[in-house]
Amino acid sequence: MMTTELPNRELKVEDNLHYVKFTGSESYVLANKGLTNWEQALNATTDDGVQYIGEAGSQSQVTGYAPTVSYEGRAYPGDAFNYWVYLQGKEQRVGSTFEEIEVETWNEKTAKSGDFVAYQRVYEVQPDNPGSGEAGGKLMCSGTFAQQGDQVKGTFNIKTKTFTADSATE
Repeated sequence: MMTTELPNRELKVEDNLHYVKFTGSESYVLANKGLTNWEQALNATTDDGVQYIGEAGSQSQVTGYAPTVSYEGRAYPGDAFNYWVYLQGKEQRVGSTFEEIEVETWNEKTAKSGDFVAYQRVYEVQPDNPGSGEAGGKLMCSGTFAQQGDQVKGTFNIKTKTFTADSATE
């Protein structure tokens, strides 16, 4: 049986950071300015209504996931990632993907190492609002980031901006 040491602290709003790499970026940059919502949904697929002959009730079993992120925020051309996302919708680009590393800054691998538990994912950008809004208001962007393939668990060093998959260290 695997044992896990539990972090001994309360989570705060800023504790999960999203580093991204996209067409035109040389290294990971922090997804930051402009985005006001990054809400993940696992979208579990299930096999519902399984009822075995010796049981009175039925069961529901998870068979897979189709993870997505709902994003929204202001169009913010001064932020490289936000502007890139804006252009995907405004120019109606199809099939645009980016790599994301979600870093749990509250879950350091070893004390003072700078290596944090992280999850690497690839997303396709599926814009809804490419950058529009009410008269006199800020241009708003929204849509979905649809995960492509499986996530990879590993560590991310914020100083060196390096991701290492757990399988690479075993």
